[in-house]
Amino acid sequence: MTALQIIVTGANGQLGMEFKALSKSSDHDFTFLSSSDLDISSRSQIIDYFKDHKVDVILNCAAYTKVDLAETKKTKAYDVNANGVKNLLDAMSNQCLMLHYSTDYVYNAELDTAIKETEPTYPSNVYAASKLLGDQHVIQTYKKAIVLRTSWVYSAYGNNFVKTMLRLADKLPEIKVVNDQIGAPTFAKDLASVSMSNLNTILSSEDISFFNKVYHYSNSGQISWYDFAKEIFAQADKDILLYPIPTSEYPTPANRPFWSVLDCNLIQETFGIEVLDWKKSLAVCLEKLG
Repeated sequence: MTALQIIVTGANGQLGMEFKALSKSSDHDFTFLSSSDLDISSRSQIIDYFKDHKVDVILNCAAYTKVDLAETKKTKAYDVNANGVKNLLDAMSNQCLMLHYSTDYVYNAELDTAIKETEPTYPSNVYAASKLLGDQHVIQTYKKAIVLRTSWVYSAYGNNFVKTMLRLADKLPEIKVVNDQIGAPTFAKDLASVSMSNLNTILSSEDISFFNKVYHYSNSGQISWYDFAKEIFAQADKDILLYPIPTSEYPTPANRPFWSVLDCNLIQETFGIEVLDWKKSLAVCLEKLG
């Protein structure tokens, strides 16, 4: 098998760091690029990079993910999440495969069943709207691309809900967590593993129906943030008082969707992957955190 030349943008984020860990046991050649190495919002930087480097696959983990700050930093959010994606696509000229990572926030669905990829999008904040525009650039303008939308991402790396809860548990006697936003956590290591395990299948297949599609991936389950915190503390053996509250008691600059449960049947059926249980994946992450 010929080694693929893979670049990972957003290399210092949660997903990028998980790819970096997986790359140590891979036969492929990886280049990890943080925003300081390659600013995807700079069209000239992107064009110059692709002129000078052979690339077979780009795993686009780069994103402006400061959801609340994006409400006042709209230009920055769109520069990275939408315009930056278009810069990459234009420079790639349909010569390599792109896996582009996106978010459940684009839906804001009022449902009681898992959200399918065909569900209409309805972003309710700047971050979500900027990510949706990036997704649309990928699907509408590029021949060899896949969009992977995920939810409630956490990892042993970076900043996330799991690490925040553990930190607060060591500082506070009690914590209040919203219980009316429902979704499914996603361990970034699982998302990275699914991506890597299917690269060769996608690239070697003559079936072009893989491409220009949105797929969902999350761990299996349906919980609130309160339920998530409760399980984190139980598995980590943290003795802390935990209280459920409605979203109305925890206002934020950016609206959050109340329903973020993603239907992952399409990716399971297409690539034959297993969607792992959220509690089991949480245990793996907590073990790594020590």
